[in-house]
Amino acid sequence: MLVMNVYKLRDDIELPTYGTSLANCFDLSFQPTSNVVNGYDSFNAPVEREVNGFGEVSIYPGDRLLIPTGLIFKIERYVTIETFADIARHDAELPLQNYSIRLHPRSGLSLKKGLILANSEGIVDVDYQEEVFVLLTNVSKMHQTIRRGDRIAQAEVVSNNPFAFKVIALRPEKHSERSGGFGSTGISLNTETPPMEEWHVDGPTEFPK
Repeated sequence: MLVMNVYKLRDDIELPTYGTSLANCFDLSFQPTSNVVNGYDSFNAPVEREVNGFGEVSIYPGDRLLIPTGLIFKIERYVTIETFADIARHDAELPLQNYSIRLHPRSGLSLKKGLILANSEGIVDVDYQEEVFVLLTNVSKMHQTIRRGDRIAQAEVVSNNPFAFKVIALRPEKHSERSGGFGSTGISLNTETPPMEEWHVDGPTEFPK
């Protein structure tokens, strides 16, 4: 069994929560650990955005800010011996390099405020043992404010299979109906356009110019 150990940088830091009993991702919230939030503005200049007395910080259009969660995560594996309680395996640390925490944008925050992850997806490797930050950017046309406790991202633990890279001598051949490279599948669900005689138009067949 995997256990997510959580270290709080302050006693009053809020822990992650699941939105529902069937949610796959847990929510991370804004938990300021100092009176400023660091990042870069739309001109790529370093900035410090002040956290006011209400625990709020403004994110201006084009800002890319490291929003603190106040949390450090450590994934550990526990083993179960028959019907006994789960116990920690202290004699040897089992390899956990194939696990990571993935950070994703929150749908509501993206839609209503234009606050998304600047790096599309954040990856917290299993050997990263520092505070987790959420890299938020504001793609709207007006400044947005977040307050302490606001949910800013959703996260999940992902298992990966490590691969060895092997150089081959022959270029790989086509093995499906795909033709072409980047963008070759297009944007339409229909791969073929029906002939003109199969088009059906309700109403007048002549359109106003």
